[in-house]
Amino acid sequence: MKVAVLGCGILGVKIAGALAYHGHRVKMYDNNTETLNKAYSVIEEDKNMLRQEGLLLQKNFLGTIYYLSGLQETVKDADFIFEAIVDDLEMKQDLFQSASQMCKNDAVIATNSLKFHISDIAKKSSNKEQMIGLRFLYPVYYIPEVEITLSQQTSPETIEKGRKFLEKMGKTLFFRSGNEPLILKEEEKETRKQLRLEQIKNSFGMTHLFKKTVPKLSHDGNEAPSQDEAEGIPCISSEQDCAICMANTRDCLLCPCHHMVTCYVCSNMLLNKQDGCPICRKDITEIVKVYHS
Repeated sequence: MKVAVLGCGILGVKIAGALAYHGHRVKMYDNNTETLNKAYSVIEEDKNMLRQEGLLLQKNFLGTIYYLSGLQETVKDADFIFEAIVDDLEMKQDLFQSASQMCKNDAVIATNSLKFHISDIAKKSSNKEQMIGLRFLYPVYYIPEVEITLSQQTSPETIEKGRKFLEKMGKTLFFRSGNEPLILKEEEKETRKQLRLEQIKNSFGMTHLFKKTVPKLSHDGNEAPSQDEAEGIPCISSEQDCAICMANTRDCLLCPCHHMVTCYVCSNMLLNKQDGCPICRKDITEIVKVYHS
């Protein structure tokens, strides 16, 4: 599934990480490149944390995260869009309005707001039937509950899409009781976290999902790499379209990191903006054109 996360604050980064952990292709948006760089660092720290807890048995998440400073390229092909910027109503309204004009007509646009209702946030937007409140509880990787709020315009199809999407991640939707949002106490967070850890570790499906084995080659003289060596093999995406414009083919290497995720036009755009690599956030010093045979 193609997902966009708007906002690189504490919850935005954790939501993006949890989505990529479960295999989704995620594009994170923030108009501040320094904030994007910090988000990349936090995601790398989260990977280390999950590996230490035995929940990530390989180097990278199953899904890929791209870090982008342009809103249109972030949302234009997304199936789900999660907004997680600061709780400022006018900023949220403007962002929802812009995103709704740039995204696909059937994209679900969700807010993670604690303070504001989806009806107020979506006030300026078109496609109100596609908008919903889906608030992840912290710590996002471990807490299964997601709070759902609806506007009068939210369609049953949007609710069902959200339910199916989140249930595949092991999440459970619940409706807010009364006017106050659910805020977990520290001991409640820890209890839920430990229960979730046990649930994941005892799940054959999850163990099988993250078990990475390299079959031994039958040809004499060839040996399959060891498990440790296999961990270092970079994750190669099967996608061929440019991660930014989605219209052209990926045809250049970004140096010095050598990631090939963009077309030549978009690579030059990043270089001119002094933006970083969408994958690793390293500064781009040179672009090498690649010609496909």
